[in-house]
Amino acid sequence: DGACDCDGNVEDCAGECGGDAVVDECGICGGDGTWCQSATITLGAATEDNLEVLYNSPLDMGGFQFEVSGVDILGASGGAAEDAGFTVSTGSSIVIGFSFDGSVIPAGEGLLTNLAIAVDGFTAEACLSDIVLSDDDGDEITSNAGSCVELPLCDDVDADGICDDVDDCVGDYDECGVCNGDGIAD
Repeated sequence: DGACDCDGNVEDCAGECGGDAVVDECGICGGDGTWCQSATITLGAATEDNLEVLYNSPLDMGGFQFEVSGVDILGASGGAAEDAGFTVSTGSSIVIGFSFDGSVIPAGEGLLTNLAIAVDGFTAEACLSDIVLSDDDGDEITSNAGSCVELPLCDDVDADGICDDVDDCVGDYDECGVCNGDGIAD
């Protein structure tokens, strides 16, 4: 009648006669119920040259990768990634972080890293996509992206598509090549 010994014991989910392993709410035999929980990576405060990346994870993170649209990424520093000794590499829109020595970012929430960015001045928001998180064994952690964030826009008084703070001429060049000149040669 399903007993695996003469004492009436049955096998647990791991196949041990009389064992006490059970299937957790995530469907894992002997699991602790955390694998079906998901982590969230979201963008925080944004300035002209910095963008916070925040995390909230029920599991230790052994690595991360994500893409950010709306900005050019120039580098990354600080946060829990730096505290854990992670190597964080960036491309123009991609961020990858991991540890060569097996360190992890402990479960919890806070600042993952700060991104040094360049904003073209005309993009209204930055958004996260293609998030991949892993634990210390390389197993994927289910993840969600937070909302997009508004970026500071630059002034472009002359509507030439160049931010005024880097525009060589805010206005028009006259026929003599003088910015906002009167068209009369000296």
